[in-house]
Amino acid sequence: NIKGAVRGKLSLSQINYTDLMYNHPNWVRVGRGKNLSKNETTEAYEKRLLSENKAYSDYQEQKAINLIRKIHPASEFNDQRENTEATEVYHIFPKSEFPQLAHYPENLIKLTETRYHLQAHPNNKTEAISKDHQLACLLAKSDSIENFLSKKDCFVYRKEAFVYVINTGLSINLSESLAFKEIKQELNRVYNLA
Repeated sequence: NIKGAVRGKLSLSQINYTDLMYNHPNWVRVGRGKNLSKNETTEAYEKRLLSENKAYSDYQEQKAINLIRKIHPASEFNDQRENTEATEVYHIFPKSEFPQLAHYPENLIKLTETRYHLQAHPNNKTEAISKDHQLACLLAKSDSIENFLSKKDCFVYRKEAFVYVINTGLSINLSESLAFKEIKQELNRVYNLA
């Protein structure tokens, strides 16, 4: 009937026989099976976090795609020759290379099916990206964002987010203080150097 040590400090109460038992629950390992090592538990926890984060990222991406479909009834390209309905939402910087940009509305653009399959992805190869069309998409998106921001109470796009998307996708460092005209000039300069 004496006090003992709990986690390196004197216990507040007497130590009972059950406290001395080898197989009592280890509160540090709650949620961890007794048959799993610390590394295995850590790996399982990280996998669960990754799957939860992926599910959340997918949700955010779908939410952004739905927003683009809702606010843009037609293609964001002002192309008079195409008179088909815009049904495709395209990642300007592909999700496979830039997963951190997948949910940004500033990285999504609404296109017609023809433009999506023949110009955005040459010969309908969705893993291939046309750099010329990527530039055209960025310029068209710049116009869309500028038009939306000129309206009062626009909460869809942010110029800072658009600059972040460009800087991340092209590995450059544009200033957020640039006007849209200057952003387009810089985009043309960067793509013409490549």
